Amino acid sequence: MAVVSEHPGIHIGEEYQVLEVLANRTRVMFRIPPRADSWDSVDTPGLWDAAMFEVVSDRMPACWVAGLNDGGLTLAPKEWQRPGFWEDYFDHLPDALDQYDRLKAQIIAEA
Repeated sequence: MAVVSEHPGIHIGEEYQVLEVLANRTRVMFRIPPRADSWDSVDTPGLWDAAMFEVVSDRMPACWVAGLNDGGLTLAPKEWQRPGFWEDYFDHLPDALDQYDRLKAQIIAEA
């Protein structure tokens, strides 16, 4: 495995808002929105290994709920936990895009 100092979507030393936490027996992942100056102009939230980050705040957004699925735990808005939500989002379905935008704004406002 190669260690790199930066990636177009993530930079060392910057703070990122976690939109969702996914955990299973072997791994914890954070869903993080792209940086404002990202090389990709599309708002595509990425999943990143939590081990890459130092948690600087233990505040949880009010809209997060715990969900159990496929042997894992998810902390995220309930709307995002429905089966097929992320597929709908990445397929650019209006309802999913609207839910993402609204709840992302709420999560960031609470930071």
